[in-house]
Amino acid sequence: MTSREIATIRRIALLFREHKDAILRNWIAIMHREGLFQDNRELEYFRHGFEKLLNDFITHLGQGDLEAYYRGNREIACQISYNDISYEHFIEAFHLFEDSYMDILSATGEGKDVCGCLSVIDRLHHKTIAIVAQAFFEIHDNTVFALTKLAAIRDYGTGYHLERTREYATLLAKEMHPEGDFARLMYRVGPLHDIGKTGIRDAILLKEGALTPEEFETVKLHTVIGAEAIEQIIGTHKLSRGYLKMAWEIAFYHHEKYDGSGYPTGLQGEAIPLAARIFAVADVYDVITTARPYKTGASHAEAVARIEAGAGSHFCPAVVAAFLRIHEEFDAIRLRHQDQVAVF
Repeated sequence: MTSREIATIRRIALLFREHKDAILRNWIAIMHREGLFQDNRELEYFRHGFEKLLNDFITHLGQGDLEAYYRGNREIACQISYNDISYEHFIEAFHLFEDSYMDILSATGEGKDVCGCLSVIDRLHHKTIAIVAQAFFEIHDNTVFALTKLAAIRDYGTGYHLERTREYATLLAKEMHPEGDFARLMYRVGPLHDIGKTGIRDAILLKEGALTPEEFETVKLHTVIGAEAIEQIIGTHKLSRGYLKMAWEIAFYHHEKYDGSGYPTGLQGEAIPLAARIFAVADVYDVITTARPYKTGASHAEAVARIEAGAGSHFCPAVVAAFLRIHEEFDAIRLRHQDQVAVF
């Protein structure tokens, strides 16, 4: 962070110190309202974790000590994991932190620059999400798919998006690479593609109407946030290949376009990793055919036509050719997951 951002964080820490009790009361009230406590025992785990989060914010960030704050994040994640609180539940509670102090921030001297303050706090939250993801990965190495349901839980309008896109992408991977582990790895990591949405505020992610240009720019950050979370694990474990490397490639690059007009980097052609080129077709097919609050789902035939038309511009021509050979299997997956309850 820049010196200016750290100065902003220090001011916010002082504000939190003055209003600590009110923020805690607000957070617990919001949690009760949302029905996020299973029982009083779970309430105490969350209360303890949230008090530590707030105290660390006040103590460490009040001194501009980001590293000490992040160490505290990891301690919280480990404690909640050891007490068998699900990662999904933790993230739901964590995202209510913002609601607990929003009114206080707006009503004080910092209120004149609420957007600026929130932007800096969001950067802290993104790092926290990466740290917590890493801690849960180390403690529960067998929960990759459960981890990826975070985005789907918050963006509930996507239905069985993770299940469908995982199967679509695996089909394409098998068609293009029938030998070796490529398709198996695709099946394992495909659901991680939207994990970065856990770092996007609900007011934007769950908005039913059209996004403003500024809001869309924020949504686009989910590629960077997701890649950073996975990169934390890769960096710690010194991985140069395997499923997490593929997971990083998909999370970061699945919105790139073959002609270079995509995001976040404008990469083009075969410089885009094959796994991401494959997942782009799987993801867009699902977006086209799935109804959302702001649109109706298109037919399978229309999706096929649009993907075929996008060969060479949006999509890799080789991936589109593979899709056209097996598109009827996509339709079967789509129909199977329309009404079926997902099994994990």
